[in-house]
Amino acid sequence: MSVECFCLTKRYGRKLALEDVSLEINDGGVTGLIGPNGAGKSTLIKLITGLIWPTEGFVLVDGYDAHREHVKAMRRIGAIIEWPSFIPALSAGANLDIFSGGHGKQYRAKRDEILRFMELNTVLDRKVGSFSTGMKQRLGITLALLPDSEFIILDEPTNGLDPAGIVEIRQIIREYNRRFGVSVMVSSHLLSEVEQICDNLILIDDGKLKAWGEIGELLCEHPRLRIRVDRPAAAAELLRSRETSVMDITTEEIFVEIEAEQAGGVNRMLVEAGFSVSHLAVERQTLESFFLRETGGGE
Repeated sequence: MSVECFCLTKRYGRKLALEDVSLEINDGGVTGLIGPNGAGKSTLIKLITGLIWPTEGFVLVDGYDAHREHVKAMRRIGAIIEWPSFIPALSAGANLDIFSGGHGKQYRAKRDEILRFMELNTVLDRKVGSFSTGMKQRLGITLALLPDSEFIILDEPTNGLDPAGIVEIRQIIREYNRRFGVSVMVSSHLLSEVEQICDNLILIDDGKLKAWGEIGELLCEHPRLRIRVDRPAAAAELLRSRETSVMDITTEEIFVEIEAEQAGGVNRMLVEAGFSVSHLAVERQTLESFFLRETGGGE
């Protein structure tokens, strides 16, 4: 299954929420959607799922127009947007049956398979009102996967969870993707989680597409050099005087933005100036540093 966005623009009156966004999400991977608050992430999700109409452009889901052929386009898409909503007084099973619209032997077999994977099979008859936040999130993901979703969208799936719950949801997303080949798009403010579970990345800022592609390739575009040196502040001043971009300084280390082939020259410069260099290594940037670079500071 593929999701293709062509020149998407969305205006709310005079406010431009999304501007000329074109991208493609292909089968099988986990895609992270990131950006500052108000960047346009939720608008993009609602456009992909056909919940709002674009001002300009269009979305194709498996070749079907997400708005003009909405039923056909959404047949294999599941989504949890903002927060999974259930009827507290009804059981988990009843909520799934009502909101998925599923029925019959094949549906129940699929439902039970996903519930076992989510470790919710033993609480099928319990009222959802008694569920913890983490259990509700897992039930929400279960609903997104029913009846036969090939692509699911999860909007902030770790909201309200403690660290253990965040790790649990991360493992569920990654493992389900690997085992069943379901494509996943995750919108999240937790950059460390996105970096750990995602294969691809979409970065939106101020309604514009800032970056899109394989996450490893994006993070390797601006490598940094980690240097451990005896006088980091003085060494940083020397590097700045030679127009080298110093990103950060600690009590023992300097981080410099540099091309990998220039590392030897930096080392030679420091040694010739009398500095003692004990460690020097080229590293790819973190998702956090990439985010701050692309958003000009972000949030």
